[in-house]
Amino acid sequence: MADQTKVLSPVLQVTPTIKQVLEKVLKCKCITEPLKNQCSSIISQSTDEFVISTKIIREVYNTLRKEGHKVFLHEIVEDALVIPQSVTLPPRSPELEERVRKLKIIEENREYKRMTRNVGPRYGRTLTFQEEVKSLNKQLVTVFNFLVTVFAGFAFGYKGAEMVIGNQLAMKMLSGLTAGLVVFFVDLYFLMRYAL
Repeated sequence: MADQTKVLSPVLQVTPTIKQVLEKVLKCKCITEPLKNQCSSIISQSTDEFVISTKIIREVYNTLRKEGHKVFLHEIVEDALVIPQSVTLPPRSPELEERVRKLKIIEENREYKRMTRNVGPRYGRTLTFQEEVKSLNKQLVTVFNFLVTVFAGFAFGYKGAEMVIGNQLAMKMLSGLTAGLVVFFVDLYFLMRYAL
């Protein structure tokens, strides 16, 4: 499929310098007739809003160089404002529009299914007795592990305080409860983050 986009060359705003160069090129002997007509029409315009194509500027520059004039392209366009032209795209075919619309719908459905794949109950499928037992067993092991860990934290704080402080019940209980509470919250954090 051939690319049908048409890229227009940028245009320049006509300045007094460009008008002087155009008048100079009209006096040249080797000027072509189409260039002469274009230059004449540009010079005859009195508004400052008139623009000239960079293609014409290049032709004027090449003509002046052939005649032997010592002129530089950057001096001609020095004060000119460059106005870039937009790209004109051809209209899209109805077949392409229909295909794009269908592909968008398919992609939106995929995205919706991906977002909602684990939301809500799974209809039409009930758990077997074996799957229910496995799920219950996993939950019981998690709770048992949680309780054993918290109790072990309490025991560590209680016995650790007994070895350091001695036989003061209030300090042993405070130390055991503090250690158990810290272990409780740490275990709860990891339980919520990874098990649920």
